[in-house]
Amino acid sequence: MSLRAARSETTWERRRGPLLRLAGIVVFGLSFVGFVAFSTVLYHRDFLAEDFGTYNQAWTLIGQGHLNPYDTIFTGFPFWKADLELIIWPLALLHIVYPHPIVLLWVQDAAVAGTGLVAYFWILDYLERRKVSWWPAAGAAVVVLAVLVVNPGVYQTLFFDFHMETISTFFLVLAGRDVWLGRHRRAWIWVAGVLLCGTFAAVTLIGLGISAVLAGKDTRRQGLYLLGAAVGWLFFISVIGANAGSGLASYAYLTGRATLPANAGIAVVVTGMLSHPSRVVHELHLKLHYFWLLIKPVGVVGLASAWGFGVPVVVMVTNGLNFNYEFILQAFQSFAVFPFLLLGTVMVLVWLAQRFRFGWLPCVVLALVLTVQALAYGITNSPGNIRWAIDNVPAAAGAQIRKALALTPPQAEVITSTGIMGRFSDRPHIYFFSPNGTYPVNDSEVEFVFDPAREQAAGYDDAAIAYVGSQLHARPVLEAAGIYVFQWHPPAGVKSVRFPPAG
Repeated sequence: MSLRAARSETTWERRRGPLLRLAGIVVFGLSFVGFVAFSTVLYHRDFLAEDFGTYNQAWTLIGQGHLNPYDTIFTGFPFWKADLELIIWPLALLHIVYPHPIVLLWVQDAAVAGTGLVAYFWILDYLERRKVSWWPAAGAAVVVLAVLVVNPGVYQTLFFDFHMETISTFFLVLAGRDVWLGRHRRAWIWVAGVLLCGTFAAVTLIGLGISAVLAGKDTRRQGLYLLGAAVGWLFFISVIGANAGSGLASYAYLTGRATLPANAGIAVVVTGMLSHPSRVVHELHLKLHYFWLLIKPVGVVGLASAWGFGVPVVVMVTNGLNFNYEFILQAFQSFAVFPFLLLGTVMVLVWLAQRFRFGWLPCVVLALVLTVQALAYGITNSPGNIRWAIDNVPAAAGAQIRKALALTPPQAEVITSTGIMGRFSDRPHIYFFSPNGTYPVNDSEVEFVFDPAREQAAGYDDAAIAYVGSQLHARPVLEAAGIYVFQWHPPAGVKSVRFPPAG
């Protein structure tokens, strides 16, 4: 090689890092714009249900100065007791700047795009540390970008309301990268962000600690610290009874019990699992197919890497052992799996390629298979997710829901169908309708909003509409495009309203 060629190659080697990073910034910047557009359409179509509702209620009330808001949607307790998701308080500062609930969706979009970008940067850091030459590095970067952008789990996460898992995963990936790079002090800033996102976020931090311990002596001590912080935080949450909304009761079957003690539930579950390991094995075996659907778009071989093992395994086991299958079927609950498992996949493939002759050839084949998996398969097809989510509430129905919002006074109590309750949840008292349900009457005006076509309990809304009109004598104020709105002024002394049972 000539001296000029050598100098040219050295210059290109210096420039490739910034070029690949710039490519990532452009791709995820455009992705963020697309995510925002997608979320904005969903918001104006009013495809927002109870999960968005519970966060929107707390975010709005805190932003209005009610610093100890009640969750009337799920728990009937102060919001902090549901899962100690303290991050909602600093997020409520955004309400002062722009007091519209769509902000929560935009924050989630930023967290999802940011997670992808940080994971991509971490992979580039790894390729540089391994001294991977230009063409393999560029090829890996292209595949990683494609997989991160088109992974169907991302779109399933975005179209289903707002969840803390996206926020906590963003902090978790930042923390993991800084631990790996040796930036320990900054890493603990991100760890604090993870813990502020609640119980499940602390569980994912256990996974990061396991990875750091397994990765070697350079990160082992920090891994032990992470494990201690996560377990200590979970213990603290349990002791103060701040896990009323964590779904811990769904693990009671592992202990042979129907219920769990309020302040020691986590300890009882862990003890039950250790005492009856066959229950754990049986339950995980039943859900192997769902694990496969979840992880195949980001590569299964990543589990053989320390950094691709800890978080994915802890998250999948936690969700897989939940009695409710939705916890493994809904991608948002397992969002932390995607960046870490993809990172692990790259680490495994690079390790194989550098240790075996012609090792890059099978790695290229596996990378192409991974790209095809992400494009064509997964939990569900990502373009289908987008189309289904947008069409789930037709434009005409969305327009009528917006009219219903305009007709509903800000302080009126609202009882509504579950699938459209999100936009009505920026008030102190909102409840989702269910047959045979009893609801407190807190305000002088109650609005009933029904959307029978999209109610989770199909057909129940029709009976409720008849009951509200004929028995409560509520005044109908809107009936169009399948949306029904009634206004009711409860008689003096009425403290509750009860719907008839189904059927």
